[in-house]
Amino acid sequence: MLFLYRDGTVLTLDAFEQCLKDCFPQGLNGKKTAVALSGGLDSVVLLHLLVRAGKKGGFIPDALHIHHGLSPRADDWADFCQNYCDMLGVGLETVKVCVEKNGLGIEAAARQKRYAAFAEKGFDVLALAHHRDDQIETFMLAVARGGGLRALAAMPTVRPFGEKGIIWRPLLPFSRQDIWDYAQKHGLPNIEDESNSDTAYLRNRFRHCILPELSAQIPHFGRHVLNNVRALQEDLALLDEIIGQDCRWVCEEGSFDTMRWQTFSLRRKTHILRHFLKENGIPVPNQNALADIARVLTEAKTGRWNLQGFELHHYAGRLFVFRLEKTDKLRFLKDRQISGNLREILTDQGFVLKRHPFGLPEHLLEQDGILRTVAASDRLAVGGIHKDVKKILQGKRVLPVLRPIWPLVADSGNRPLALANCCADFQYSVSDGILPVHPDFPILF
Repeated sequence: MLFLYRDGTVLTLDAFEQCLKDCFPQGLNGKKTAVALSGGLDSVVLLHLLVRAGKKGGFIPDALHIHHGLSPRADDWADFCQNYCDMLGVGLETVKVCVEKNGLGIEAAARQKRYAAFAEKGFDVLALAHHRDDQIETFMLAVARGGGLRALAAMPTVRPFGEKGIIWRPLLPFSRQDIWDYAQKHGLPNIEDESNSDTAYLRNRFRHCILPELSAQIPHFGRHVLNNVRALQEDLALLDEIIGQDCRWVCEEGSFDTMRWQTFSLRRKTHILRHFLKENGIPVPNQNALADIARVLTEAKTGRWNLQGFELHHYAGRLFVFRLEKTDKLRFLKDRQISGNLREILTDQGFVLKRHPFGLPEHLLEQDGILRTVAASDRLAVGGIHKDVKKILQGKRVLPVLRPIWPLVADSGNRPLALANCCADFQYSVSDGILPVHPDFPILF
């Protein structure tokens, strides 16, 4: 949702509730909602407003405090947040993080840790207390740092976050002065981060030195910036809409089709690739790394990349995404086999026994058997023709990395009966039989 600038709007409960209604027409009832509470003026006011709105709207927000440990007063801030939440009658969770620069500035590193902690909590809605003056500063920082369209468009009011969450910035229409006035009217306490006055940080230098001078020299400077932000957000929304349509066409058959992708211009291909990564929750790499992925997809038949907890695999004209933690889970049968009643061991290992036109008969599942990974010597009769199991997987375009760990069901004599998620041996299959399907592996029928 685009940032909406309301010049002259006073911050009241009614004005806040209108912002809530604009973003969530059905309200927040039933949604797991939290405020990121630092203890500073802005987040203190936001939590107060959301608690008041919740009493009328039938929801109770929580608060989340990130303890960065960067200030000698960090423990005092956490205590303040707990006392404030106790006063309002809301729950608070404090999360301690260890901030390591890893080539980033201290502000960027802290922000990265903070957002990672936010994502882990799985809130439906996470409310952040950025306001109108923050929006102006964010735009100017992007200008100073050479940001592109996405950076210059600054902060949207609402954006997706994590697997299913939403980040919401309801105070963007209001100024720092509006928030101060509200806090004074309601007698709200707050703490002041001493680093906010340190002009060694570029954002603070803009806030305390550069922006006041520009505002004094240029009438309505802040309003002009905010109008630019809105126009840029509209352009960005249109671009995302077009690229989203492109990406859906590229992925129309269930995976990223590199042949379709290559029909676009180089510039458009880069945008589609970036959109695909974001849609799958993958941190988008820098421009050079993105260009390298695009080059390999264009010039090579195969490719593999590790991207912060994810693996990308280019194979057979497709680009596949795996979470590293999920890939590790798929190795549950590596270097071992499980013997016993087939129905029991399959169910215990998370398989679903699905009906299939040519599946295994029920009575076979009541017998003892073996669950293991495929072996080089395994063969199955498919359509009356015996085929190597690995050739079957290759013909189904299964990634080479998955073939050695693919589950196979064998009888007690270790003769293959069925290839999970794919097919049963023709000699044993019956109409309307059972085929074991593991939800973490691709389905091949």
